[in-house]
Amino acid sequence: MAKKTKNNTLTIKQSKNLGTDLTNIMSGLQALRHHANTLMIAKHAGADNGLLRNEMNNFLETVFDMVEIYSNDLDRVAFYLLECDNPEELRAYEAEEKGE
Repeated sequence: MAKKTKNNTLTIKQSKNLGTDLTNIMSGLQALRHHANTLMIAKHAGADNGLLRNEMNNFLETVFDMVEIYSNDLDRVAFYLLECDNPEELRAYEAEEKGE
């Protein structure tokens, strides 16, 4: 993350980065929703059960992985927003993220 301002708040660059992270998460969730909708349309249209089951299994594996990633990303964003006025906590968190 970028340097803190003199009043120990998030910088504009940091705020924009967090906003970008949230936008990316929302885009990914929307893609998952569209994929789920496509599978539901195929199911209701009478798609082959074996093929549909295989696609649904693949989708569920993807959802499982993406939820883990998005959960970690949202946790990080929430931490920065909640601790934006606590530079000691932010420095400790950044050091932990870097493995220091």
